[in-house]
Amino acid sequence: MSFFTTDNFLIPFLATLGASVTIILMQFINRYIQDHRKKVYSISYISNLSFQLIHSEFILKKHTIQPHIEATERIIGGDEDLLVTTLESDEFDILTAKAMKNTHLPQEYKLLIGYDNIDLIQMYEYINYLSENEYTRETLNKFVSGNLKLVEEFLNRPIDDQKDILNTYWDYLFTLNHESNRMIFFIYYMFAPLLTEYINSKQFILFPTKSAVDNLNKIKSVCKEFKDLIPDENYLEKVKNGGIQGVL
Repeated sequence: MSFFTTDNFLIPFLATLGASVTIILMQFINRYIQDHRKKVYSISYISNLSFQLIHSEFILKKHTIQPHIEATERIIGGDEDLLVTTLESDEFDILTAKAMKNTHLPQEYKLLIGYDNIDLIQMYEYINYLSENEYTRETLNKFVSGNLKLVEEFLNRPIDDQKDILNTYWDYLFTLNHESNRMIFFIYYMFAPLLTEYINSKQFILFPTKSAVDNLNKIKSVCKEFKDLIPDENYLEKVKNGGIQGVL
């Protein structure tokens, strides 16, 4: 046992131990920095995506969906001149371009965020789903293509058939308006505040988050600009309790 207490053993042992601890500590610090850089990239990416999506929804709602809802209601109410003008200018055919495709975060990056805040990453996934769901757009385009493309053909239909087609078109617009409201609601009331709280956590004190903060400020700015288009806080509750559920 005396050998383990001699300088010939202790000095090399302590040197080796110190070097091992130093390597382990350096590996830990390096991994910590790498992981947080991935988190910084992730929050910058998803905050930028959120801004692009909510800005796009505001523009779509203000300049396309709402004007077409108002025009369709006037046409249903008997404005024949507007009907002919809309048919001749092919104004019923909207949203023909494909929705924006998102470059999804790598699974490893999402896991890092998820370990910290699972609600945040689940909300990100849900917003991605909403933005890439084109079912209503595609069915609307098919409906318009089959019913509202040819002026003479539509005008020669029986009045009741015309009304049915226009009411169905209005239903599609109403659904698009709801989908737009839903996206705005989730980003404004839920995702942006949750992301802001996460960015302001102590773990990012030593890391640059300016890009993400700038994106969140852009969201605040565009929401201020289009504040009249933001649904009420109880919007989803109204939707949930509307329709047949409200009757029951």
